[in-house]
Amino acid sequence: MRLVLLGSLAGASLVFFIIVFGGLGALSAKSQRLVELKQQSKTVDAQSANLAAAKKQVQQYAYFNDIAKGVLPSDKDQAQAVLDIFRLADQSGIAIASITFTASSLGTKAAVPASNDAATAPPTSAISQAKPVEGIPSLYSLELTITPQTGAGVPDAKKVTYTKLLDFLGRIEHNRRTAQITQVNIQPQASDQSINFTMTVNIFIKP
Repeated sequence: MRLVLLGSLAGASLVFFIIVFGGLGALSAKSQRLVELKQQSKTVDAQSANLAAAKKQVQQYAYFNDIAKGVLPSDKDQAQAVLDIFRLADQSGIAIASITFTASSLGTKAAVPASNDAATAPPTSAISQAKPVEGIPSLYSLELTITPQTGAGVPDAKKVTYTKLLDFLGRIEHNRRTAQITQVNIQPQASDQSINFTMTVNIFIKP
């Protein structure tokens, strides 16, 4: 009987240890799975919070799209841009000699004379050289070069001075069609202390 009891005790102890170690292993696996699920839950919560914040920002700044449509011209009318430049130059006391569009793939470079009638009819092929603006979908830029009238035949009231040039630059930069000046070259005129310049400007188009 004693041997039977000892054997039963040994068997019970063995089963106990098997159950304990098996239970600890299963508990450890469940615990690890619980940790992974909690981590996934935190990730999902963070993504949900970011998505909610993004949606809120989209709603908050959605009106910028309408503002951009109102600020940027939606037409491809170079004539209006040319007229704007002539008008701004006249307001600054500068007479324009020519406005030259960048070389077009449909033809060679063509200049717009200084007369008002010619100013309303710039080369129709100029739009072929409009380039997409990087990072802003559906926005294009078209480069043109502005040169003033110089020489003895220009009235004193229309000769270019540094003050007039600075005023003209400010007017160009605040115009919605010609908001970007990319280059300005200045050549002082020793004969009458006036200056000559060539100005490269980007016209922005948003069809």
